[in-house]
Amino acid sequence: MNASVQHALRNAAIGVIAVTIWATAITLSAAEPPDAQGAAKNLARGAKYVMSPPPSYSHCTDPGDATQLTDGRLTEGHFWTQKGTVGWSHAQYATITLDLGKTEPIGGASFRTAAGVAGVTWPAAIRIQVSDDGSTYYDAGELLELDGSLSSLPSAYAVRRFSTSKLKTHGRYVRFLVLPTGPYIFVDEVEVSRGPDSLLSTEAGERVSAEAGEYYARYRTEAGIARRFKFDTEGVRQAIQSSPLDPAAKERLLAQVTENREDLSKSVKVESINSFRAILPFSKPHEALFRIQAALWKASGRPAFSAWAVCPWDPMDLYAMPPAAETRGIEVHTMRGEYRSGAFNLANASDKALSASVRFSGLPGSPAPAYVTVHEVLWTDTTSGQPVASALPEAERAGDGWRVTVPAGLVRQVWMTFHVTDVPAGDHAGSVLVKWDGGETTVPLRLRVYPLQFPTQTTLWVGGWSYTDGDGSRGVTPSNKRPLVEHLASRFVNAPWATAAVMTGFKMKADEPPTFELDTARMDDWLAQWPDARTYFVFLSAGDSFAGAKVGTEAFKTRVGAWITAWVRHLGAKSISPDRLGLLLVDEPRAHEQDDVIIAWARAIHAAEPRVLIWEDPIYAKPQEGRAEMYAACDILCPNRPMWLSGGNEFADFYLDQQRQGRTLQLYSCSGPARLLDPYSYYRLQAWHCRQIRATGSFFWAFSDTAGAPCWNEYASTVGPYTPVYLDEKAVVAGKAMEAIRESVEDYEYFVMLRAAADRARAAGVDQLILVKAETLLQQAATDVLDAQGAGNLMWHSPKDRTRADAERIRFLEVLSDLAHR
Repeated sequence: MNASVQHALRNAAIGVIAVTIWATAITLSAAEPPDAQGAAKNLARGAKYVMSPPPSYSHCTDPGDATQLTDGRLTEGHFWTQKGTVGWSHAQYATITLDLGKTEPIGGASFRTAAGVAGVTWPAAIRIQVSDDGSTYYDAGELLELDGSLSSLPSAYAVRRFSTSKLKTHGRYVRFLVLPTGPYIFVDEVEVSRGPDSLLSTEAGERVSAEAGEYYARYRTEAGIARRFKFDTEGVRQAIQSSPLDPAAKERLLAQVTENREDLSKSVKVESINSFRAILPFSKPHEALFRIQAALWKASGRPAFSAWAVCPWDPMDLYAMPPAAETRGIEVHTMRGEYRSGAFNLANASDKALSASVRFSGLPGSPAPAYVTVHEVLWTDTTSGQPVASALPEAERAGDGWRVTVPAGLVRQVWMTFHVTDVPAGDHAGSVLVKWDGGETTVPLRLRVYPLQFPTQTTLWVGGWSYTDGDGSRGVTPSNKRPLVEHLASRFVNAPWATAAVMTGFKMKADEPPTFELDTARMDDWLAQWPDARTYFVFLSAGDSFAGAKVGTEAFKTRVGAWITAWVRHLGAKSISPDRLGLLLVDEPRAHEQDDVIIAWARAIHAAEPRVLIWEDPIYAKPQEGRAEMYAACDILCPNRPMWLSGGNEFADFYLDQQRQGRTLQLYSCSGPARLLDPYSYYRLQAWHCRQIRATGSFFWAFSDTAGAPCWNEYASTVGPYTPVYLDEKAVVAGKAMEAIRESVEDYEYFVMLRAAADRARAAGVDQLILVKAETLLQQAATDVLDAQGAGNLMWHSPKDRTRADAERIRFLEVLSDLAHR
């Protein structure tokens, strides 16, 4: 994909227009306070500097970026479309390091920027760091805090010069480390003010890492920890205040919360940023805070330990009181060969963490059935500060069961994956036995196995820009690549993606016709990773030329044609037919220039190899504005599902008409970050939407995208991961979102199975009543699920009934079973 954040891309696309309109109504002089540093000499004027990463915002990036920040000239007009501005797009941070020529006393600094419209926000922080030798750096202060005006910044478009005269440091090198709150950073001038000579003998500040990336990760991580402590302190406080306890009992607990705050503040620092994982609780004082919540539960009459069944797809509330009593049991309905989930929660109202054993009773294979995988669900924090219980590491095996840890005052969910292969059909009534030091409790469990067999090969195409070719990209590494491929393949991913590098290694002989000697090593390795794939997708990222020939020339057509023919022959030698190769030429086309590139490439490819698939994901808000020839050139159109949901009938009708004209429809989603999206409505129901519109594929950005940081520490990322799994440099751990994708593929297959069974039954002349039931399900089930209240809201913490899909699925199982016996 072209970018991780689709809505940010869309903002960027319209940003120039939006801000130009606003800028005409803004008086910029009011946004610039007078220079508080008086006549202090600006040491930065004319100074050389280096920037990391290189500027990347296309509307203002130019060769002059190398000198513009210290030339004394200020931008006039709209800030981020002027060449005098330097800008970054989707950078985690930016550094501007000035060389003053010699060690100087430093009394102040300034940074001039703009924000307030088109997705451009004010910086989160601007750290001023100094060094005498360019190697060892010291932190001199945070500019926004020293400036003091951050709380009064306007919400509309404005230009602001953040400045201070309160620095007391010295150095030859001055580094501005800018941490954004959104996707953009802009600046047109920086200044460093000379201070008195006495500053040359002062301490420069607290020593920091010379590596800006490490400092950035530590800074964001510790800020995230501090925010988590603040939120949890307030959350527990509010839970106490809203409880039915008498005032005296509340005051005692509130006093404990207040007393714990100082200990929390002392535990914000992390020893090793590389080993920190944002799994709650973070520290001993954090554990103590939740012990206060456990005391609240106990004082409110909850038992010392309790267990209850829950819907596995519902979000969890970190501060919710455990139910007073719960008799509902877990129900799992499955055919043999598929994967289905169940879950229950454990609450510990004692004053210490407890270790609990989990076993089964009454089910075939008890106490530890081989067809059940038990997961200990972990609480992790997110970039936004919304904690989620989504990570699914497998629970530790212990004797004839499993062991899970249940912190005091923090609900622990236990997730179970059932993969029944040889259990007899029928109802199996049993229970989950949970035992801890001091007692035992049970949760009723009913496993119903239907007399049906799930196929080993599924119908729905499923992929997510996994990019496991070569050494991998984004969050894929040589160490985690194989575990990731195995994990995805076990979740029915059958349409993997590779980068253009698998097809762009070649030598061309400019004969007539041209011939291509392909470098197939990267392609061959990638194909070997995915031996059972239905289709192989490559994001080609096509441009306006190929092998030295410009689009629109006869040489371009013949060279593209010869190149794709060479690849088709190579794949054919591996028994991969041309229609199992899909090419994304331009990602998310939304302009006519992009359409023209697609048209030219698609025509050249199809002229030579008409069976190769052209797959495109246009993001025109009004799709009719795209070139008709672009749509006609595609074999598969894959509109964005959130755009479909918000685009109304006009958007849907356009693509349904394309389908009637012969194009295959598929759906993709690329909202994020992933942890805040609903495993049920965003991930699982996409396959139901596919079935409703007769789409054949479901894709998600992106199985590989960790947003530049391990998934276990989202604080180190500005936007949070987009991958539905928990991926770090070495391993992959299951997540609820990826489990929802797997179950969605199975849901889709139910429609396929029922369609085939109904057709066979009709041909055999079976009773019409059962056929009516089957046809009703096939025609109405997807609509009934998708039209349920709240199903169109894709955020996890929005209220909705997440049992509706399973209720419909059970009806499929019953009708399929009935047809199987006729």
